[in-house]
Parts: sequence; C-alpha cells; structure tokens
Amino acid sequence: MYEPLVLTPGRPTPQRLHVTPSFPQEGLLPKKPGEVASNLRKHKEVERVAWCDARDAAAKTGEAPPNPPCVKALTISLFFDGTNNHEPSDNDAKPPTTTNVARLYHATIGGPRSAITEDDSSEKTNAQSSERTDPKQEGYYAYYMQGVGTEFKEIEEFTPQGSGLTMAVGGENRINWGITRLLDAIGQTCGKPPLIAEDAYAIVKSMGISRLQEVLTLGLQDGNARRKAALQPELAKLEGELAKQREQGATAEVKAIRLFVYGFSRGAAQARTFANWLEQLTRVDVDGQVRHLFAGLPISIEFLGLFDTVASVGFAYLAPFAAGHMGWADDSMRLPDSMSFLRRCVHLVAAHEQRGCFPLDSIRRKDDPNNDLSPSRYRAGTFEYIYPGVHSDVGGGYPSGDQGKALAGGADVLSQIALGHMYSEAFKAGAPLQVPLSALSPEQLKDAPWLGMTLETEVSFDVSPTLVTRFNAWQSQLSSGPLEVVMAREAELITAWRIDRFRHGSMYEKPFYLHASGGGKPGQNRDMTKEEREAFAHLHELQMEEDAVARGAKPKQRRYASEEERQEAETRAAKRKADAEQVKAAYEERTGAPVTFNTHKEFDPPLEKRQLHNAALDFKRDYIPEWNMREGDGEGAWEFQTATVVNALFGGLVYLTNEQDEAGEYERMRKLGTENYSKLFRAIDTPANEQSAHIVALFDDQVHDSRAWFMNSAINGREVFSDYFRYRAVFFDDESNKRLSLLARTGQVIGVGIALASIGLSVKRRDPRYLIGLALPSLGIPVLRGKVGMPEIQAFDSVTGIALPMLEGVEAVRAFTKDTGSVVQLAKALPLPVPLTEQTANTPELQTIFKAAEVAKAVKAANDSGDMSGLLMQAMDLMDKGDPKPGLQSPGWLDQAQGMAKELTG
Repeated sequence: MYEPLVLTPGRPTPQRLHVTPSFPQEGLLPKKPGEVASNLRKHKEVERVAWCDARDAAAKTGEAPPNPPCVKALTISLFFDGTNNHEPSDNDAKPPTTTNVARLYHATIGGPRSAITEDDSSEKTNAQSSERTDPKQEGYYAYYMQGVGTEFKEIEEFTPQGSGLTMAVGGENRINWGITRLLDAIGQTCGKPPLIAEDAYAIVKSMGISRLQEVLTLGLQDGNARRKAALQPELAKLEGELAKQREQGATAEVKAIRLFVYGFSRGAAQARTFANWLEQLTRVDVDGQVRHLFAGLPISIEFLGLFDTVASVGFAYLAPFAAGHMGWADDSMRLPDSMSFLRRCVHLVAAHEQRGCFPLDSIRRKDDPNNDLSPSRYRAGTFEYIYPGVHSDVGGGYPSGDQGKALAGGADVLSQIALGHMYSEAFKAGAPLQVPLSALSPEQLKDAPWLGMTLETEVSFDVSPTLVTRFNAWQSQLSSGPLEVVMAREAELITAWRIDRFRHGSMYEKPFYLHASGGGKPGQNRDMTKEEREAFAHLHELQMEEDAVARGAKPKQRRYASEEERQEAETRAAKRKADAEQVKAAYEERTGAPVTFNTHKEFDPPLEKRQLHNAALDFKRDYIPEWNMREGDGEGAWEFQTATVVNALFGGLVYLTNEQDEAGEYERMRKLGTENYSKLFRAIDTPANEQSAHIVALFDDQVHDSRAWFMNSAINGREVFSDYFRYRAVFFDDESNKRLSLLARTGQVIGVGIALASIGLSVKRRDPRYLIGLALPSLGIPVLRGKVGMPEIQAFDSVTGIALPMLEGVEAVRAFTKDTGSVVQLAKALPLPVPLTEQTANTPELQTIFKAAEVAKAVKAANDSGDMSGLLMQAMDLMDKGDPKPGLQSPGWLDQAQGMAKELTG
C-alpha cells in the first residue's frame, strides 16, 4: 500500500510539523497598551542601538553622555497577493473577497488605512493636533502587489490574463516591482517625490528576462547580474542622497531598512523569490564578514509571513502532469540560510487542498542540499503550521455564502483563523501593525493616531464563537508528525466526511447545499445556463476592453476591407451586445440581484450547485466504483489515457506523475477513509460524538471544495485525469513526496534537440485505475495482463502541430524519483538544443515550423503597430501548407493571418 513517507536507508526521519495552536475565544488582536508598547520597542530598536553605541563611544573618550541621536529605521512592508486576487476591487465587492494578505495590508502602518476618522475615534481632535500624523515621517511604508492573472496597469497588464504565460512573466514582474518599492521608499525619505510608475516599470523591464529570452538563451542569462546592472545607477544616486541628508542633519538619519514581507499562493512564491533575489543583490563582504547592504544601508527581512505557497505553472486540465516550479521560482523556494538577513518566517499550509496543479512548497528542506542523507528540517527561526480547509480557506478570498459556507457572515469564514494567527506572529516579531483603538492608551493615540485600526479593518479580523469552537475541535484531533504524514491523515479524514455527504447523499439536505442551489425555491438558483454564461462573458469582455483603454492600453485595431463590411460588422456587434444585455436582464430578474462586472479580474460565472452536485457524482463514482471497466490485456487503446501540454517551455519545471503510485494512493485513501468513517459517524448523517459533530459541522459549513470549483466554470465535469483519491504533491526544496519524471524545464523539453519558442508534449500512459485491481481484487476490478512501462512521449511544434524528432539516451533524466534536484542537474548537463534558424531548418517539417514562427512574430508586430502591410506575404507563404496535428485546433494567429491576407487580397 502507498506510504506518504518512505525513508532512504541511513537517513533520519524528517522534522515534525510545528503544533498548530488552539484559538482563543477572545481572538488574537492586542487588547492592552502594554502589548502595543512591547511591539513599538521593536520598531525603535535601531534608535536604542545607536544611543548605546554613542554612549559607549563617549565613555571611552571620557566625554559626557550624549543626548539620544536623531536616527530611525525605514520600516517597509510588502504584500504579494495570490492568483486572481486584486485588493482594490476585492474590497469593493459585496461582501468583500479580500485575502488575508490584503487584510494585513489594510492593518499595516503606512498602508491605505493609516488615518482614523470621526466614526472610528472620539479622539479626532487629538489626532488632528498631533504633529506626527503621517507615518511616512516616522519611516513607515507599505506596498501591495496584486496577484498574477489580474489587472496591474503599472506593469502594463491592463486587462486580467488567465493564461499560463502571464502567470509566469507576470510573477517575475511583480517581484521586480517589489524591489522598486524599496527605491521609492528611500527616495521619499530623502525628500524626493514618489517614483513615477513609468520610471519604475522601465527598471522592472531592464531587470527582467522574458520567456522568449529564456528560451532563446537556453536559460543562460544571469538574472541576478541583470538586476544588479539595472539597479546600480539608482542605488548610487540614493546612496548620495542619503549621504547629503546625513551631512545636512535636518532630518533623522536613516540607519537601517527593516522589511516585513507577506504572500499567499503564487504571491507566497513571489515573496520567497523576492527574499532570495534581495539576499543575492545585497550580500557584500566587509572586512571578512558577510553583510547585506542596500544603497549603503543595512537591510534585513524581520518577518516573512506565507500562506500556502504554490509556485506551480498551474495547468488546469493537464494531469498526469504535475505542475513544477515556474521559471522564476526555480532554485528560489529555499529560504535564505542567513539568520541576520531573514530573521523569522511563518508558513501556514492547507490541510485539505487536493488539486493536482496546486502542489505545496514547504519551507522544510535538507540541511545540506548536496548530501542525500542530510536530515530534512526547518531552518532556525522558521515555523510551519497546518490549518483546516483548502487553499483559500487558509489564504482567504472566499466571501460569506460562497458554496453555501459561512452563511452567518464574514466572521464565520474559515480563513479568519489563519488571519488571526499570522497577525499575532507578525505582531510579536515587531511588524508595524495597527491595533484596535481600545488597546491604545490616550498617550499612544495622541502621539501616533495611525496606530489605531479603522472600524472596517477591526471588523475584518472578527472570528465568531461558533467557528472558534469548531476549529478547536478539529485542532484537538490533529495528529503529529512530518508534514506529508499529517497531510495524508487529514486527506483521509475529509474522505470519511465525503463518504457520508457524497457517497450516501446526505449533502442534498444540508444548509450549505440548499443555499447553493437557491434554497429549493424556483428561480432562486444562481447557477448560470450556457446561454447566460456566454452572454455575461461577452459583456464582460466588452467592458474590459473599454476599461483597459482607460487604464492606458492601446485600443484594439479593427480593419475592414470596405466601408460596407465595417457597417455589417458593427451591426452584428450591436445586435450581439443587445441580445446579451437582454439575457443579463432576465438573469437579474430571475435571481433578484443586479450583477456588476469586475474587469480587474477574469469573469467567473456562479455555478455552485453544479460544482457540488458534480463533486458528489465524481466521488461516488470512484468510491463504489462505477467505472464500467472491461477485461484487458494491457494493449487496448481504451486502457490508456492521453494528455497534452500545448507549450511545455513557459513554465519552468514540468513533471509527469507515476500511475502506479496513483493506484496505490487510491487504495490507501479509500481504505483509511472508510476506517475513519466509522470513527466520525455512527450512522448515516449521525456524527459519532460531540467532537465529531463539531468537525463534521466545520467541513459542512466552513471548508470549501476547490476541486469542485476549479473545473466546473470551464467544463461540466471532473478535473481531467484527477480525482478525490490523490494526495497533494509537496515539494521540499529539491525533493518531493511523490515520484516524478522530469519532462521540461525553462527553455528545454527533455529529449528535444531543437530550440523553439513553443514546444508541445503529448503523453500516453496507462489509466491508473486499471492498475488498482492488482492491489484491491475485492473491488472486482479485472487484473490486467499487460506490463507497466514508461509512457509514450511525443513532442510537437505548438504552432503547426508537426512532430519533432526526439533524442535517444535520456532515460536517466526521465526516471521517476523523489529526488527532483538531482534530475534537474542531470538535465542541465544535457547538450544544449540547437536554435531553429533558416540554416538549421534542414527538413521540410522544420522549414514549415521556422516559417510559422516568423509569421507568428509578424502577426504580433502587426497587432502592436496596427500596420498590417508587412503581414500579407508571410501569411500567404503558410496558406494551405497542411493541417495542424490531429486533435489540435488551428492556431489562432494562423487564422488571424489568413483572415487578414484574404481581406487584403480582396
């Protein structure tokens, strides 16, 4: 049977997960002025050290003790939000859908809510009379970076982008934008105006390496060297400004930079990469000692707060591919070793996330990355805790009522527990966080009114007594052990809940399902029909295009062969819009609520009833099982499954999972889930005891189903090649809890000898369900006579669909292993692919691929410039030159090129 932890002989057991604490009924926000004073003393540590140094120096020379020096530290907080999370628009939603990262941003000194209002305090007069009402004067700055996939106009992402390409490139730009925020804070401290977005983005672009550059240079461009070269002129100028400020003595001298960094999901991966890149940028040798200096100032990350790190490519439909790390996340998830640079890190992970493309990146790692027998442990000053729920049940972002959960309001949303814990950890580490006004003394409020939370912020941290009781019941049963073992037990626990709710059908009478399905009232079901989804998506696209122009994007160029054609097209567009608006009006009348479009994010139609119903069918089919399997010999096409990656290059590391292991995972989870069912329930829909009742209620009313949501907005079915009987993949730096086969890394597909900008992969392997009979004959599944072997892997050009020649002798690189780091090193030692040029395109197939790439570049250039005149001849060269690979759609750029060519030729 599958085991979540199998040790290499001679290697110690990995370090245990830190014990998740119970949650107090009164919450974790500070309540007394003394707690605030203790936090403020950490803010003033630089002043205390400077004064001690000055007194020591005076004592050595016999001088009188000096007055306290006029110095300060720059305290900068950075917030990297998760995928598809966008604080400004999430905060405007009703109810709000802000993540825990966004809520911590709201509660940070120097953030968007650093001024109290009349509604928040009766001390308004005192606040206005204070001379210290601007936290920037005290050195506090806070910056927020919205999640990948959302609009971020400052880095020229004017519309939301759901594509994997933006997920990768957008992430790198956000990290580099975070670095420019340090330049901005230092500049403002020196009396300069804020760094304007255009100048900051120019620096970001000069620091970054595009996906195309990575592919064409085969990953040889040194990102750290590029960042240093781009920053050096800016840092030199700021160092000069700081020196001038010291000489003038008109303002407090800046002695150090203290950073507090937070991240969720891919934003957590960005935060970890930011920490590594900054450590490399700032590391210098001073008199034989390693120091970290930025613009000549000592710099450190005092606290790194992470929610459920996901650094994956995020393929939605492509299992059996296990998403690895994005290009910018390769080799940058391991936390910096220097405790003087990174002082403390807290990572909160989700116990019940199971989506195949959301693997977790733990902060545990080998002490010695070069020693296979080195113990896997947590670096000193780093802590990892597990919390109930799926990805966003820990990182936040769910509104009350979503999937029928937390119907009592925002204080019942499960992520409030993790939010409170992270706030408490950061506050104890000296983070510049606001506190409830009731926790401040009159003197504290008068001296620093920005210490007080607004009422809106304080309410956003509320936790209901019911939620606390249920969480503590879950916490009291939580097992101990290494992370992968504890996560496996939690997957088996929620499987027991699913047996009752999904297999036995008790879900259909529960409040969460009744709410999601409209309370059983005719016309109240919010699920959109296919016609409604298409109408809303079209209207959203139109509004998004209009809003993008308002944000600075270039208007879309539409060209017509004649005035008559233009009028016909505009008439069709107007009718389609009118029809869509009619459908929208009918939907709003049916549901009784108006719908507004958030063009900062992609459109996500409400499909909650379908999600939950399909989830139950999905689970039940696999649990019973109801597969309609036939006796086979291991050779029939129906016994295999095929998956395709359209472009395996853009995302960094891409792995293939092992079907034998997946069969073993099914065996274990079904067996132990059934055993847990008898402990959690004594009969159908009847919890075994009071503690079980609280845990069942937590799963019913708080824990969401991310698998059910993930696929149902796009297809009416299950997550392709995946199910509820898979354990979550976990990366521990360069190791994994699963055996994986490396398929691709940034710029290189294993076994392909030619370098292209886009390479697809098609993988055919045995359906793991046909292996389960070997382990569980009691299920009546036929035992196959065919042997298990390596999958069939075929590479093809993504643009034309033409098959690419594969190299021999790469079996060692493709071997399944948990030691992913060693395999990546083997891949790096392979001969570099030859770039495809006019000279190297020495076969008819490669010549067609080369021409296709040239046309694709021409289409992009034409779109960017609005000039189609240079497109005609190149497009015509590819007209009627064969069909794409069977099963692949004709590439959109080719359709566009052919259409333009036809228009231009009349």
